[in-house]
Amino acid sequence: MQTILAPHNILLAQKSVSRDTAIQKVGDRLVAEGYVRAGYIDAMFERETIVSTYIGNGIAIPHGVGKAKDEIIKSGIVVMQYPEGIDYNGNTAYVVIGIAGKDSDHIAILANIAEAFGELEDAQKLWQSDDVNMIYERFTEGLEE
Repeated sequence: MQTILAPHNILLAQKSVSRDTAIQKVGDRLVAEGYVRAGYIDAMFERETIVSTYIGNGIAIPHGVGKAKDEIIKSGIVVMQYPEGIDYNGNTAYVVIGIAGKDSDHIAILANIAEAFGELEDAQKLWQSDDVNMIYERFTEGLEE
């Protein structure tokens, strides 16, 4: 698997925004970094109409619906931290992780995120950290070759 997360795609201490703005921002970054085509962002919003991508512990993982796979160029992750939180479908999200998984990469990406931040204490460290390197290491553990 190629590098799916670059340290410069971990954006800390973002000002609180609406859920839709947060999704747009991670989507725009996925496009700008060459992970997806612009149509993928529409699929991210479509996913939210089907089921919320808020996974608990203050973390949301917006990603496109199945038909968006043609919009994915290569697997990638963008992490945006909102220390004051944002309203995410009635929950408070402190971290919004935009993902695009090429082929079956998304399964490994989601599993790694769930393992790294499945415990509330670990997730809280992510909400509050000002250390890009620590976050990078937690996300990429077991994924990078």
